[in-house]
Amino acid sequence: MALKRTSILFPAAFLMNLNLGLVNFTVIFYLKDVVGIGASAIGWFFAAGAGCYVASCLLLSRVQHKIPAPVSMFVSIILVMFSVAGMMRAETPAVVLIFYLVFSSAPSLYWPPLVGWFSQGLSSRELGKTVSSFNISWSTGALAGPLVGGVLVEINLLLPFFADIAIGIVMTALLLSGIMFVDDMKIRKDTDTEAEGGDDSVLLNGGKGTFLRFMGWIGVFSTYIVLGLLNNIFPLFVRDSLGFGESVAGNILFLRGLATAIGFFAAGKLVFWHFNGRLMLIVQFLTAALMLGLFFIKNIAGFYLLFILFGIFFAAAYSNGIFHGTAGAAQRGPRMALFEAFLTMGVMSGSVAGGYLYQNISINAAFIFCASVITAGFIVQLVFFTYARHNNLK
Repeated sequence: MALKRTSILFPAAFLMNLNLGLVNFTVIFYLKDVVGIGASAIGWFFAAGAGCYVASCLLLSRVQHKIPAPVSMFVSIILVMFSVAGMMRAETPAVVLIFYLVFSSAPSLYWPPLVGWFSQGLSSRELGKTVSSFNISWSTGALAGPLVGGVLVEINLLLPFFADIAIGIVMTALLLSGIMFVDDMKIRKDTDTEAEGGDDSVLLNGGKGTFLRFMGWIGVFSTYIVLGLLNNIFPLFVRDSLGFGESVAGNILFLRGLATAIGFFAAGKLVFWHFNGRLMLIVQFLTAALMLGLFFIKNIAGFYLLFILFGIFFAAAYSNGIFHGTAGAAQRGPRMALFEAFLTMGVMSGSVAGGYLYQNISINAAFIFCASVITAGFIVQLVFFTYARHNNLK
C-alpha cells in the first residue's frame, strides 16, 4: 500500500513541536540562571518572540501560496537550528533575544504550509478526521518537549540545545525522504481549495467559511492565554515558590499535553461538535471556572489535576478553532496564518501579564487575570452566537 503524505507530514509536525517545546522550556531557566533576568522580564521576552511570530504569519499570509511548501519548511528548520546554536553561545539578554526572535519567527514558515499541504483537496468531513490526527501529532510533540527538557536541564542546561539541533537534522532527512519516495506529497495547484463535489464540501458564505470561526478563534485566543502562563511562567512558580525541581514542572506540562492529545483523538472519532456553537460556549465557561478554581489550590496534586482538565478543554477549543477556521473556506493556507496569529496573541498576553503579576503580586493574581479574560471572551462569543442564530448563519 502506497504511503500517504500524512505519514511524513504528521511525524514532521511531532518533531517540530518537540523541538519548539524543548527549547522554550529550557530558555525559561537559561534566562533565569545564566542571563539573570526575573519572571516579569522573561514574560516580556516570550511575548517579544510571540509578537515576531504573529507578525511573520500575517506578513507571509499574502505570499505563502507562492512559496512551495517544502522550500518554506526547509528554510524554517534551518532557521531553528541556526538560532538555537546562537542562543547557546550567548550570555547577554540582547544577544539571546536576537536569536530567540529568529527562533520564534521560523515556525511561521512551517505550520501554515504544512496545514495547507496535508488538507489539500479534503472535504469538511475528511478535514475533521485528518485535523484530529494532525492535532494528535503536534500535541504529542508539545507534551514530550517539556518532559524531555525537564530531564535534560537537570543534567546540563545546554544539553537540550544540542538535542534540538539533532532533531532538526532528523526532520530534514524525513522530509527529503518523503519528497523523494512518497508520490502523494506532490503539490498541486489546488492545495488551498476545498474539495469539489458532494454536499459536505460546499463552500460556505461565498468561500469565507462558517461564521462560527469567530467563536472558535475567541476560544483559541482565550485558552492560549492560559498556555502562555502555564508554559512560560508556571515552571518558575513550581521551582522557586513550591520548591520542586524542573522535572516536576515538565511532568505537569506533559500530563496537560497528554490530556490534550487524548481530547484530540476523541474529537477525530466524534462529529457532534462540528458547527456546534453551544458547545463552544460551554467549553469557554468551564475554562473560566477552572482558572478561578486554581485560586484555591494549595498543593502540587491539585495543580496536576486541574491542568489535566485544562488539557481537555484546550483540545476542545483548539479543535473548534482550527476546524471552523478552515471548513468551507476557499483558501486554507492564509486562513491558517490568521489562526496562528490569534493563538500567538493569546500566548503573548498570558506570558506578559502572567510574568508581571506573578513577580509583583502572586500566581493567584495571574489565575484571576486569565479567568477574567476568558469570561470576557465568553460574553463576546455569546453575542456572535446570538447574531448567527438570528440571521440563520451557519
